Amino acid sequence: MPDDTPSAPPAAVEIRTPARIHLGMLSFGAPGIRSFGGVGVMLDRPGVVLRVRRAHRIEARGPLAERALQFARGATEAWGLGDMGYGLEVVSVPATHAGLGSGTQLGLAVAAGLRHLFRRAPTESAGVASPPPAERPLDALAHEWVFDVREAIELARAAGRGRRSCIGVYGFSRGGLIVEAGRHVDATQTPPDDATREFSPMVARARLPEAWRCVVIAARGSSGLHGEAERAAFARLPPVPADVTAGLAKIALMDLLPAAVEGKFAEFAAAVRSYGVLAGKPFEAESASLPHAAATAQLLELLDELGITGCAQSSWGPTVIACCPSLEVAGDLTEALDRLGLTKLHDIVIARFDSQGAVLREIE
Repeated sequence: MPDDTPSAPPAAVEIRTPARIHLGMLSFGAPGIRSFGGVGVMLDRPGVVLRVRRAHRIEARGPLAERALQFARGATEAWGLGDMGYGLEVVSVPATHAGLGSGTQLGLAVAAGLRHLFRRAPTESAGVASPPPAERPLDALAHEWVFDVREAIELARAAGRGRRSCIGVYGFSRGGLIVEAGRHVDATQTPPDDATREFSPMVARARLPEAWRCVVIAARGSSGLHGEAERAAFARLPPVPADVTAGLAKIALMDLLPAAVEGKFAEFAAAVRSYGVLAGKPFEAESASLPHAAATAQLLELLDELGITGCAQSSWGPTVIACCPSLEVAGDLTEALDRLGLTKLHDIVIARFDSQGAVLREIE
């Protein structure tokens, strides 16, 4: 006879997320034009690994434990979860404010774990997370989930993420190379609260060929603008000129995306470089004052000299990526960078371009 005994609710979950690389914004500050849209890509490492479990009290441990608790408090308040007890264990997380999207990935992971454990039963049709897409099955254990766009946005609202760029939100759901359009911002009005604000719509997503690799070069001990300093920088910067926005849109839609879809690496690499250079122009007045600005420029010049076309800075830096057509080329590049002494001051890893997004699984 079949066992009709209802399964016990899960006691703990583990969430693994990709890392996010932001290649630059299309526009901001121009009246009547969407702000904060842009282009980014997700990598399978270095990502967040988080475990969430039921507990008698609220506790957290691991790197960024206090920040994880802040995300958890926001989610429990947004969803009215009351005084639930839970334990958060941040197993690993990328360097913060380094252009790897660690804040958004951690925030969404925390919200995803709490929602799965407390907000609704995982067997409901609404689901905590959607099953993996049929065309790309996961090598999954039992009880493993990925997320769709609707769910990622719900998690972002609860965690308070996606106030400007939403590339990390969409990348949490299914990864890929992402183009978002931005959203209209009325400077005369108070920004809408987290529960009602609009999100920049994703207008394109492309999965990159599995053979391609990305060498991630992150300077240790450096960080880009964030928090109040970043808000002040945006307040000082003039609007992005219309011709720059037009040029970036052309590169994104006519060069970068088609090359990704057709698997033409040389064209893709050239588009990554040209997009990154042009996207950085409106930010030069602010980014030039950052402590790592000169070193980042020298690193990009070095990559050019080594014959790596597809290199770019992520967000405010200091992380730089170098796109490679194969694992062999990526390995040769990392060996060359090691011989030149870059590993003394940089963390260098070879990553895949992620096409899966975050994965949640139930654990003991």
